[in-house]
Amino acid sequence: MAFRSGFVTIWGQSNVGKSTFLNYVLGRKVAIVSSKPQTTRQVLKGILNLPDAQVVFLDTPGLHSPRDEFGKWMVQEAEKALDGVDVLLYMIAPDNREEEDRKYLNSLHSFTGPVFLVLNKKDLVQEEEARKILSRFSNLFPFQGKAAVSSITGEGISELLSEIVEALPPGPPYYGEDVISDIWEKDIVAEIIREKIWWYTYQEVPYGVEVRVEEFKDRGDILYIRAIIYVERDSHKKIVIGQEGKMLKKIGEEARKEIEFNWGKKVYLDLWVKVEKNWRKRPEVLGRWGYRTK
Repeated sequence: MAFRSGFVTIWGQSNVGKSTFLNYVLGRKVAIVSSKPQTTRQVLKGILNLPDAQVVFLDTPGLHSPRDEFGKWMVQEAEKALDGVDVLLYMIAPDNREEEDRKYLNSLHSFTGPVFLVLNKKDLVQEEEARKILSRFSNLFPFQGKAAVSSITGEGISELLSEIVEALPPGPPYYGEDVISDIWEKDIVAEIIREKIWWYTYQEVPYGVEVRVEEFKDRGDILYIRAIIYVERDSHKKIVIGQEGKMLKKIGEEARKEIEFNWGKKVYLDLWVKVEKNWRKRPEVLGRWGYRTK
């Protein structure tokens, strides 16, 4: 049997579980997850190596109607992830807004590769309800296949992976067997810190948070990391820091534990919080941070 390889984009509305699905498939965490929409901000590659195939998944920002310049950038990132890929997984959840999906599916008619409909979060509905949802969405687009999966229990994922591999073209692997993602070390750390902020601050703060790692130095027995947490308002800064610095300390402790687990060594994490007013609406700031809109 010929070895197969190719790129598979995971596409869909915000909060359908694209990142959770990718983490489950890879067997380790490469993408941050949250119950809040628009957690994923940029396209991230996750590489699955199998005996007979290499599948390069592209996790994408959730499809949504942007309200600012940064939202436009995220949608553009998701749209660019359709270019040159071999397979598309269109992911939905039981509570999806069907009218929104109809709009996004209409934009896929120029996509020439196979498109699979994937109902995630199957563990939240009965079998009959899952079948009804898949049947209803099947009327919206000529999908090559459909599957109901749970990224929590793993139900249905191995069967879906088999179908994906069959749809990939024969070819050699694109990455070495030891590569699991294309994300840089500094970006991984920034994402870990941002995830903890999302977990522990429940107001509007997470949407206006950006984390930039300014220093990442291996000092032999310890990894020194200095990162700046940017927020949009003074009130957000107070929330992230917390009373007597307790919230920032909690965020730092949880982030440090995960970084130490990933790198296998002690970490000194130096966190600072600064205000960059309304950065999501300012093209000059977005450009400085690498978020360039068309």
